[in-house]
Amino acid sequence: MHQSTHFSALSSAILLLAKGIDSYGHDSAELFAKAGLDHSRLKDPLARFSFQGVTRLWGLARDLIDDPCFGIKVASFWHPTSLHALGYSWLASNSLEEAFERTSRYIRVVNTGAKGALQFKKTADDYCLILDPSKMKPHPLPVTVDASLAMLMIMCRAAYGEDLRPIRVSYQHPEPGNTRCFNEFFNAPVSFSQPETAFWLDAEVVTAPLSTANPELVRINDQIVTDYLAHLDRHDITMQVRAKLIERLPSGQVTEEEIASSIHVSQRSLQRKLKEQGLSFTQLLANTRSELGLQYVRDPQRSFNEIAFLLGFSEPGNFSRAFKRWHGKSPSQYRDSVH
Repeated sequence: MHQSTHFSALSSAILLLAKGIDSYGHDSAELFAKAGLDHSRLKDPLARFSFQGVTRLWGLARDLIDDPCFGIKVASFWHPTSLHALGYSWLASNSLEEAFERTSRYIRVVNTGAKGALQFKKTADDYCLILDPSKMKPHPLPVTVDASLAMLMIMCRAAYGEDLRPIRVSYQHPEPGNTRCFNEFFNAPVSFSQPETAFWLDAEVVTAPLSTANPELVRINDQIVTDYLAHLDRHDITMQVRAKLIERLPSGQVTEEEIASSIHVSQRSLQRKLKEQGLSFTQLLANTRSELGLQYVRDPQRSFNEIAFLLGFSEPGNFSRAFKRWHGKSPSQYRDSVH
């Protein structure tokens, strides 16, 4: 079992908190020192801070500033680089639904203790994005949750449009005081002491193609994030295998034995470690090809023959049959539906 000291947060994300503290006229460097954190490491966008220390910092900032709107203020400093390459993948995603799924998959780039914290519920009419603090290690303070949910809404608006309004918003934690800023920020009804921390969006909004979509940028930035996570946590066998698959698919060297050798484990050890995560090499290969296939097919500049090659298929027909099995449409039908 990992201890809480194992979990870390990306410095470029913690820079938002420093800017929030400074914006109230306080010296963030002094507060970092009190929390036992090195403020100078904010200059390195790839540095990481102990999430336990970051939680202490949030508590000190909350007590010093004493503003129920502090979390929303921190979120207002968001920039795509705040989330490493994930921020650009978000903006380049084909839809908000795809962006949410991508963030859930790669959220550990921001906080290694947040795996499973983003969840979704879909109906015919609406789409609910849930932020579950109980899945985060250590559990974040309410003010941190305020900032996280507000940042997700800012990201939605950056991709979809500034006039985006959720249907409603809820928080698990009690009302923090004057909540007028919450209603003004979300421009929607906000309630507290609810079963879940979430916001609801119209289903058509979530699935609508985004004007900022760029399949090539998605592919490049997803690979950057995948490689980063593979190096960040050597114990995450799934991410290591995925990174090697993306790298080697065009060469066709994607057998289980080849991939096991490339990450310096035996084939039997790879099988065992994947099984512990409820996966097999065949499943992971299919999932990776399926996700990359979507990105490539959305790019009208790529021919289907080229895509088949990039995914490691020996024949274009094999790719077309696999794509239809994965997504229910042929590559040409799918491309026509998104353009």
